[in-house]
Amino acid sequence: MSKLNSKKTGFASGIIAGKQTNTAGKYSDYELLRRVTLANLLFESDYYQPADEIMMQIENLCYKVTGQQIIDLALECRFEQKLRHTPLWLLILANDIHNANVKDAIAKVTNRPDMTIDLLQMLKARNGSYKMSKSVKKGLAKAFDQYDEYQIAKYRKSNMEVSLVDVVNLVHPKPTPENEKALKALVEDTLKPANTWEVALSQGADKKETFERMLTEKSLGSLAILRNLRNMTEAGLSRKTIREAIAQVKSNWLTPLNFLAAQRNAPEYTAYINDAMENCFSQEKITGTTILAIDVSGSMGQVTSSNSKFSRMDLAFAMAAVGSYIFEDLILVFTAGSDSSRKGKHMIWDSAKGLGIFKYYKKIYSELGGGGIFTYQLCEWLKEKGYAKDADRLVVISDSQDIDAQYGSKRKPDTAPYKTSYIIDISTHTHGIKTENWTAEINGWSDRVFRYIKALESN
Repeated sequence: MSKLNSKKTGFASGIIAGKQTNTAGKYSDYELLRRVTLANLLFESDYYQPADEIMMQIENLCYKVTGQQIIDLALECRFEQKLRHTPLWLLILANDIHNANVKDAIAKVTNRPDMTIDLLQMLKARNGSYKMSKSVKKGLAKAFDQYDEYQIAKYRKSNMEVSLVDVVNLVHPKPTPENEKALKALVEDTLKPANTWEVALSQGADKKETFERMLTEKSLGSLAILRNLRNMTEAGLSRKTIREAIAQVKSNWLTPLNFLAAQRNAPEYTAYINDAMENCFSQEKITGTTILAIDVSGSMGQVTSSNSKFSRMDLAFAMAAVGSYIFEDLILVFTAGSDSSRKGKHMIWDSAKGLGIFKYYKKIYSELGGGGIFTYQLCEWLKEKGYAKDADRLVVISDSQDIDAQYGSKRKPDTAPYKTSYIIDISTHTHGIKTENWTAEINGWSDRVFRYIKALESN
């Protein structure tokens, strides 16, 4: 179980384009709160803003919206963007600032036992103690209704100063028929360890035999399979066994980055990881012809946060890899340019599908100049080259640092040729350039942003 990240400062060094000009986006307070939360890894600084500043923005904005809006956003952060810490922080703020009844939301969001521990740690970080309101306490107690013996056993230990048994002793959950024995054993410290590969290895089991047994039992989770491809190889599992393991991967909680991380750890299995990614994300195709434009400007090459190994460009490329399976007919475009000459440069790409795009990462970046994104010029180029003529929609993935938009309304992107158009902002900063020419401006970096597009168009 990962530790709760510590607050960090001093990482931010970039200049936010929208903050420096009169064309900075005019957002409502709720829109600003969405921007700063839906792609946010809480407690981590990003290229533009230190973590403390981001957290202060979230708190200040929570005073300006309703408690119910904060609760709804927390649910979206958890179940649409698959974030872990941000939704918990939002629920704490909704309760502290608006005295909102967060019982049901906490019970729903904390769908893993270790998230109850995270919430307690956040309470202490904010208030100096584990003291909680009745609403929070009842929510934590109700959360245990969904945990079975395996989950309780798996998360009973903690790397932090508080453990699952401390949560139980603080909130006194009412046992269910499925977890009554487990909760009793947890409190009495007689609960048997869960059937996980970590437990087996800690007890001296052979690594190769453990992986083979759990794969045969199909008791190794999808995320664990993706994270352990290199471990399986080093343990001596056959290539056939590992291929069959990858074929087992199927989960609604996986993100494009989970597959990218697996591919980087085991590049020799790229084709099979691609197959698994397609199996996870291509169940509902988005019909028609889609132009998907990926921003490869300089700021996109910065890591997403101070604790991350991935850049914004990694996120965008991973989204493009997923998009190659979700969009029925895809025209993939990479775009950047030269800041000094204020001229955009664009490239149509058809050489690879899925994660194979990453093989050409440096080539694409070097050919396009690495300057900012020029969305007005991009839209004009797509029309001049004839790509816009038959396309149903335009989707741009960027961090919203639009150079064109800084030079007046005449350089707003013309999205009129398309039935719908979207800009997906994968950064966390509150400031962007809102041109109001898009059907929707979306924040986040999970596959759910594409599902959101389908839902908008279906309605």
